[in-house]
Amino acid sequence: MIYMLINIFLALLWAALQLFRPVDFAGGFLVGYGLIWVTRDWLGEDARIYTQRVPTFARFLVYYFGELLVSTWEVTLTLFSDQSTLKPAIIALPLTAKTDLEIVLLNNLLIFTPGTLGVHLSKDRATLYVHFINAPDADAAREKIKSGLERRLLEVLR
Repeated sequence: MIYMLINIFLALLWAALQLFRPVDFAGGFLVGYGLIWVTRDWLGEDARIYTQRVPTFARFLVYYFGELLVSTWEVTLTLFSDQSTLKPAIIALPLTAKTDLEIVLLNNLLIFTPGTLGVHLSKDRATLYVHFINAPDADAAREKIKSGLERRLLEVLR
């Protein structure tokens, strides 16, 4: 956590020396990350962990924004297609996520993705019930979340 704060501080410092635009902050973040990466052997184990987590988080963001684009396009096509062919479903999703943070983040990411909505968490917190606007194959929809969003989210958090 300390290296994230150091990286943000370096990004703010870099942006202050420039025109303080968002692109300056992003550039400063990359420069700060590079400095931490170069000195990670001297800084210790926490720095090595931090330099591994930043790319994992970046890959997660790219994946999630791609999913947002694809699902937005699919929902748009669904809205302009024949509504009688829709197969809405509520699917039981067994969770690998265990902590409150993991479950809440997964549910919120599902809520923000068009076409899906987490509607209920079982009392034992092992199953999340997810509503799909169109899920002709329940197993494929379940597997898409398990192997995609949930797995990548847990890589970032654990």
